[in-house]
Amino acid sequence: MPVTNLVWLTSSSDTFTPENKAAMEGAFDAQADWVARNVPSAPKDREARGVALFQQVEDPRVVMETAHWSSTDEHLTWLASEEYKASSAPLGAHFDFGQLEYFHLDTDALRPGGEEEEESLLRSPVVSVGRIQVPADRKDEFAQAWDSGKTVLEDFAKPRAVRSGFRVQKSDPDTDELVFFVGWPSVEKHGEFGRSPGFAEYAGPLQAIAKSLDVKHYKRIL
Repeated sequence: MPVTNLVWLTSSSDTFTPENKAAMEGAFDAQADWVARNVPSAPKDREARGVALFQQVEDPRVVMETAHWSSTDEHLTWLASEEYKASSAPLGAHFDFGQLEYFHLDTDALRPGGEEEEESLLRSPVVSVGRIQVPADRKDEFAQAWDSGKTVLEDFAKPRAVRSGFRVQKSDPDTDELVFFVGWPSVEKHGEFGRSPGFAEYAGPLQAIAKSLDVKHYKRIL
């Protein structure tokens, strides 16, 4: 099963510095070299592998790293490699690992769309990332509500993409988490969706089931 690895890192300084970015670039280069040697069937292009770094708008110290893998086992093989250990060690000088968060989604969430006119999430000026906590015993019910309601969101966001997936490694056995990504031309445009005529139709059924919802905005920097 293809997965998306999501990693949130927080700068250990008051800002996200050029040194932070350079350290991440080095880690990405090491990963690309390892993939080329050990997973020859994988795409060579960084975007095709869903590899990117996004900086949060609300708190610019926070960045989100993304990557697609053909399976969790493939990713774990990379994490166990000497190349990973060597390339990740310098990150400790730039990021607060006490605030590190990471997990997989059950899909290649940043894949290009099937429609030619659709704009890739990796090329959107802004990407909103929503995290919805759902009671585990209502996951299927929520998934149906999401599949029905997201068409309203997709129509509003066109031509930019809407993608989603469920978290694989659960932090709470009683809770599932849906993560969804939406491309926007600006943060302000996303705000307009909440005031649009179709918003209640989209949000109502989801809010009736969800335990909590958090949305942040990101801009790609690598």
